[in-house]
Amino acid sequence: MLTFAEEILLLILDDKSGKLDMTSLKELHFILAGAVLMDLADRDKIDNDLDKLIVTDSTATGVKLLDPYLAMIAQSEETFNTRYWLNQIVEYGDEIKKEALGMLIEKGILKVEEKKILWVFGVRRYPTIDDSQEKEVRHRITDLLNSDDIPTPHDVVLVSLANTFKLFPSILGSDEAERLAPRIAQIAKLDLIGQAVSQLLNRLYEDRLNFYMYLPY
Repeated sequence: MLTFAEEILLLILDDKSGKLDMTSLKELHFILAGAVLMDLADRDKIDNDLDKLIVTDSTATGVKLLDPYLAMIAQSEETFNTRYWLNQIVEYGDEIKKEALGMLIEKGILKVEEKKILWVFGVRRYPTIDDSQEKEVRHRITDLLNSDDIPTPHDVVLVSLANTFKLFPSILGSDEAERLAPRIAQIAKLDLIGQAVSQLLNRLYEDRLNFYMYLPY
């Protein structure tokens, strides 16, 4: 099974251009930081409440995308809440993105393509080699949203994460996202950890946006 970070990247990857369909790198970094914590929770490595996030199993997952952040939390001499760790991990957003893309390349799902524009600016694109995984993720989520089926815990978290950062208009199209909004909200509320992380991500994202708005240029 792919990690949440890998699935999110596949969902926002534009099939035609091979570019990540995001308006802001900061936004993407927040999504990926949340994905890392959600993956660790999904693997029963961490748990959280309103006041603290704790490591319940410090054994390495064997997934190089996740283990550095599990170790970071486990080695901390103090206990902090989820908001703190999201704020720490988001600083590694670019590394998480590169690692997740690297894993998709290693699995033969994506390939790297370097292009030059006016022989000056390098543009890196990630065309799909094997689109079966991307189609599986999209179809799985689309079928779930268009049915009354009980979602798996994994899909609950993925829907919650995508909903937090308003990815569904680009994944489904604006009209479909609006039509399915009640179902999306219903599923997103099913997982308490995913809901807590999503709420914190929303607050952190808004805080960061407000901060950057008032930075001098």
